[in-house]
Amino acid sequence: MAKMFDTSLRLDAPGPAGRPLINNLRFMAHPAWYCLDRLAPVSPGPVLAATRGNGSIVVVRGEEAVRQYFTDNDTFHRIGDGVLELPRGRSWSQMFDAVITFNGDRHRRARKLLMPIVHKSAMEHYRVVFAETFKRSRFARADGEPFDIAAEFLSITRANMLTCLLGLEPDEANVRLAERVARLMKSVFNPAIFLFQVERPWTPYGWWTRTVAGLYDEFVALIERTRAAEPRPDALSILCHTVDEDGDSLSPSEIAGELHGLFAAGFETTAMTMTWALIALAGTPGLETDGEADVDALVKESQRLIPTVPISLPRRTTREVEIDGSAPVPKGAMIVASPLLEHLDPESFPDPHAFRPSRWDDLRPSPYRFLPFGVGQRRCLGASFADLQVRTTLGLALESAAPELRTGTIDYVIRSGVTAFPRKPVFVRMTNGPVRSAAVSGSVRKLWKT
Repeated sequence: MAKMFDTSLRLDAPGPAGRPLINNLRFMAHPAWYCLDRLAPVSPGPVLAATRGNGSIVVVRGEEAVRQYFTDNDTFHRIGDGVLELPRGRSWSQMFDAVITFNGDRHRRARKLLMPIVHKSAMEHYRVVFAETFKRSRFARADGEPFDIAAEFLSITRANMLTCLLGLEPDEANVRLAERVARLMKSVFNPAIFLFQVERPWTPYGWWTRTVAGLYDEFVALIERTRAAEPRPDALSILCHTVDEDGDSLSPSEIAGELHGLFAAGFETTAMTMTWALIALAGTPGLETDGEADVDALVKESQRLIPTVPISLPRRTTREVEIDGSAPVPKGAMIVASPLLEHLDPESFPDPHAFRPSRWDDLRPSPYRFLPFGVGQRRCLGASFADLQVRTTLGLALESAAPELRTGTIDYVIRSGVTAFPRKPVFVRMTNGPVRSAAVSGSVRKLWKT
């Protein structure tokens, strides 16, 4: 069984009082509010403990601490599959092995073999797919009928992932496959599964391993069919036919792991990035967009103020380490950076709670202060794919129509472990007139105040 965190670790760092296990579970349930409400007020220092004096979960903040966290990959290792561990020795044991979880030479090899999927020629294919998918969406019809914005963006990104990643049409059967992958991603952070890793037919963990095995078999069958076919411009076909200068290629089990990792990294996060951007646009009086530069500023400001991923994927310290002059953080600590805290720093972003896309006209923040996709060697490999999808889709949506919010209360909650969603459906309608702002309330206003 994987050990998520070690509550016996000691650390002379500020943090809220309480029992480490309880505080850690609270942190994992909603890391954004824990960082903002319970950690940020206690100290401006570079290292904050989820529980005062305890080193089991640690948050770093500030440019130098974040730089150290993202660049010292020998000291700060990715935790791997996170809180869950797959049984070893099975055909599907590598299902969660992917570049986003690897360390050292294994990470460098996988990243090198994956680079062709974000080559310029591949990106041009993806752009065409994004535009075609948009034409079938509710956003392309300014008919004034309200619809759930998050559900529609999820439908768009699911179709794009199926076509661009797997080379599949978004028909009913393939949509069901994508939905099973999405459910598997959500289950990784289910306490009923990760706290009781007992593989029996009747246990949640037993259900989980059967789900992993079934998806693995489907992926491998798809990989074998793709390898036997002529090359196509989708990511799966590129991976199946890529051989580097040393004759190295990815095995079917490695490709299956990477497919799951790419889905996990880019499906819900991309949909929610577009969701929050359009909500912020429609909820800000007097704000309009006109052209690519305005869409770019809209996206950046939304990523800054209402981050889809408010904390980084966790890492583990491989040795005792001082971080920007802190007390020594113990070996084995689970450690994260918080884009949310960095993005609300008034030194980097004056009046940080204001939604003001125009600030990006002349703003060039440090990459360790604005990090929607991470930074350095650990920057999200699919960042360019996600960025192109967001800007293409939103650009087309706002080209000839404008959103009008039909829901006033919007709560910012974490699902799938790391991704921020609206708690309930948020309805919009697309009209031919100007953007009509609406009053917004709910917990999202803790971030976005003016």
